[in-house]
Amino acid sequence: MLTIDILISVKDKKIVRIKEALPEAQEGVKYIICFQYTDEKYLKLIPEELKEYDDVKLVLKNETGLSRSRNQLLEMATGDLVYFIDDDTVILHGALDCIRQTFENNDMDIALFQSQSYSGKLLRDYSQKEKNIIRFRDRFKVLTYEMVCRREKIQGVISFNTRFGLGSDQFVCFETQVFLEDALRNGLQLKYFPVPIIKTSATYIPRLVYVDKHVQRAYGALLSYVYNKKALWKAFLYAVDKKRKKRVHFFTFFKTIMQGIFIERRKRS
Repeated sequence: MLTIDILISVKDKKIVRIKEALPEAQEGVKYIICFQYTDEKYLKLIPEELKEYDDVKLVLKNETGLSRSRNQLLEMATGDLVYFIDDDTVILHGALDCIRQTFENNDMDIALFQSQSYSGKLLRDYSQKEKNIIRFRDRFKVLTYEMVCRREKIQGVISFNTRFGLGSDQFVCFETQVFLEDALRNGLQLKYFPVPIIKTSATYIPRLVYVDKHVQRAYGALLSYVYNKKALWKAFLYAVDKKRKKRVHFFTFFKTIMQGIFIERRKRS
């Protein structure tokens, strides 16, 4: 039976609800929690029950940065599979067995699944067909907690880019998209399965690209990371398309995305 490490990132006062993210104990499943705290007062909020769980390991970090947290968790993982989730997510009943079966029956390094809202609806419009994931447009939509990886294929090979992600001082999101880009560059196989495995209350970040300048800059940085010299052309076509669909004002939207492209290039060099 494949073992699974559930890797959970949590920060400051959100530690009080961490138990909600932990399903009942299951054979072959271990939970590793990285608790980032910005003040020692938050250490008092750690639920005492966590110390009683044999299948839970808690690591404390006086730092910030979601990508840093996930990299720390990945370094500590020992299971056959690793599954990154957040403190506001709940794994669906039977999902872990489904994940195991999926990896036992398929030859891929990273499996991508679906998410639900707490009302039980799918978080977005998903394809209903299994497929290999290569195209940027498919990877752009992926959320971290929809992704399960074979540990031996990623540990020591790729990690989350700390320039991207919540808590980064450069780009607030799209760390998962950069991670998947690095996976493909390292020859890993990605495959999507139309099966929901988790519930979340989180905002679907890619939708914010139309209204949030921080997300727009991060999108520009993502284009720069993926497409390099072609990034400006890709950004132009994207802005034209969204203008045509009356979702954005072209010049403001394109300018902000370009800022992200130039920042990524400058910081990279």
